[in-house]
Amino acid sequence: MYSRDQVKAITDKIFNMSGADNIEVNFSSSERSGTRFANSSISANLVQFDQQLTITTHVGAKVGSSSTRDFSDASLKLTFDEAMTNGRGAPDRATPAVLMGAQEYIPVDAVLPSAKSFGPAERARMVRTSIDISKKMGTVGSGFIPKNHQTTCEANTKGLFAFYEVADASFILTCRMADGSGSGWAGITGIKDIGMINPVEITEVASKKALDSRKARALEPGRYTVILEPRANARFLSLMTGILGGGGGAFMQGKKPGDKIFSDLFTLKSDVGNPILRQTTMLGDNTPAAPVTWLEKGVLRNLSGGPNSTSPKANVNMSLVMEGSDLTTADMIKQTKRGLLVTFFWYIRGVDNATLLNTGMTRDGLFLIENGEITMPVQNFRWNMSPLVGYNNVSLVGKPVPMSMGESYDGGNSALIPPVRIEDFYMTSISPAV
Repeated sequence: MYSRDQVKAITDKIFNMSGADNIEVNFSSSERSGTRFANSSISANLVQFDQQLTITTHVGAKVGSSSTRDFSDASLKLTFDEAMTNGRGAPDRATPAVLMGAQEYIPVDAVLPSAKSFGPAERARMVRTSIDISKKMGTVGSGFIPKNHQTTCEANTKGLFAFYEVADASFILTCRMADGSGSGWAGITGIKDIGMINPVEITEVASKKALDSRKARALEPGRYTVILEPRANARFLSLMTGILGGGGGAFMQGKKPGDKIFSDLFTLKSDVGNPILRQTTMLGDNTPAAPVTWLEKGVLRNLSGGPNSTSPKANVNMSLVMEGSDLTTADMIKQTKRGLLVTFFWYIRGVDNATLLNTGMTRDGLFLIENGEITMPVQNFRWNMSPLVGYNNVSLVGKPVPMSMGESYDGGNSALIPPVRIEDFYMTSISPAV
């Protein structure tokens, strides 16, 4: 990847080429790699490198662009000349572009040495550790360890230099019984400090769930107290962030900052500059992002986008943190008289856009809690629930951890998500799968 100094040298070289009033450069380079393993062996070790640079020239009211993947001096000069030629043949714009000047961003170091050097050898050692533990515990593990290292920069001759470099990794694991009688999931995503990834703990947790989920018993559908582990809560939370970004639909009609709309235990922030997430501190238009509180103890504080926007300083999914406590999931179980521990949500689909009613299924570990203890595995359920209702019914929150909110495990959309206890979660029918 390219460092800040290397990118600055490239952009300065382009800016020193004469012939344009204003020059813009869009730069990107990336390494996307990962190791997949299943059935006690590595099944794939993947790597993809990419880089691209686009030069846009402004001469009066004329604009031209050209792109290249070759960053040699000769290629940069050719690309610049092509941009100038394209501009000369372009029609005049009604209003010449006004380029943004230098900006001040919250500093963030998103490339730690452990993540930058995290390669196939380090991933293989993690796989070996995980496989050994799975074998010892009598389970079969299937996992994915992706790494992302990316550099982006928007720069221009007016002083803008919006540079961000990030390196992160994840460890996602499903352990199953060889006969398919039990399954368990554990993982962590979007990690900048590789020391936070503990393959021993992740494998032990996933394997124990697989072992404990055998001989699951069917319970009657109905409304249950549930403890959603961070991955399940992350997926549930992702269903409602759009209401804060101008897409609130019927639910947000008439809502304004100061209105109480969720549980006192629900606080949601874009903690721009967060030292764990270490995500970009610049908005899509290259203006500086700033920390924003969206909901505080259930009270609406800010909206992003749409006609009622009150906060242009961040978007809802930037450095997202759902505040929690120091409670572990085990602590929360001890404080629950009767309920279900939910590991994972699968195949979530919308039912009613107006109310954000969604349906999905539990997977990879569902357990009955009685008098502060897990007493037995439970046959999986299909559920119907809206996060607008669920986050009104939060009765306990735990310690946040980095977790992806999307269906895939791209570290770019990880947030700090705690386990939560929600009352009256509607389990509609039995789902016959592990």
